[in-house]
Amino acid sequence: MEANSGGGLLDIVKGGAGRLFSNLKDNLKDTLKDTSSKVMHSVASYTKGELDISYITSRIIVMSYPAEAVEIGYRNHIEDVRSFLDSRHMDHYTVFNLSQKLYRSAKFHNRVSECSWPSRQAPSLHNLFAVCKNMHNFLQQNPKNVCVIHCMDGRAPSGVLVCAMFCFCHLFNNPLPAIQLLNSKRPGSGLWPSHRRYIDYVCSMVSEKPMLPHCKAVIIKSVTMSPVPSFNKQRTGCRPFCDILIGETKIFSTAQEYERMR
Repeated sequence: MEANSGGGLLDIVKGGAGRLFSNLKDNLKDTLKDTSSKVMHSVASYTKGELDISYITSRIIVMSYPAEAVEIGYRNHIEDVRSFLDSRHMDHYTVFNLSQKLYRSAKFHNRVSECSWPSRQAPSLHNLFAVCKNMHNFLQQNPKNVCVIHCMDGRAPSGVLVCAMFCFCHLFNNPLPAIQLLNSKRPGSGLWPSHRRYIDYVCSMVSEKPMLPHCKAVIIKSVTMSPVPSFNKQRTGCRPFCDILIGETKIFSTAQEYERMR
């Protein structure tokens, strides 16, 4: 991210996000206490099958991918999801699709934001911050508005965005309580250390003394792994490798075919 871009995004946050979520702070204890159980009970009885939808707060919803046809491995059918959202939040929801798998946005009244985050890696800081900004703008428009977030399984990528949004709106000032709240509402988020690091970046950017990203070149001289990976002849241990990417393009890798590794 360019320095001036970071500053511009930061200006959006000042003075607005805290007020936006003030009502969430006021009723956070009630939200933690009973909202999830009530909502999930209604979700479970909504269709013959069970929709995979979780209310993290009253205004942030996470679900797994809404498949358009009967597909193995997907619990949510897009028609059932649309009926569910229309019955509870008609004209007041926007869907944020973090996956790279697309569907017809008309199914959700053309209120779908295609984010297309790469799978199995953290999103870029610029994209993460930009989606938080878009969510903030939508929630600010009307107190009834809700954001519906999904990736493929509604776990790691969705969890990163939810926790980053909490920090963006100054609900928390570090990733740990944000992740704890997420896990209390949607267990098994599966966040990696790199995911948590990017949540921490967002926290740092919106803090009272913000730390903005720089564009200076850095040189990685060494990588330390602790504890030491277990290399063995039985090939049951850990054989780490390093990938270097620019954006989503891999430019270098130390990975080899398994049989060639010694």
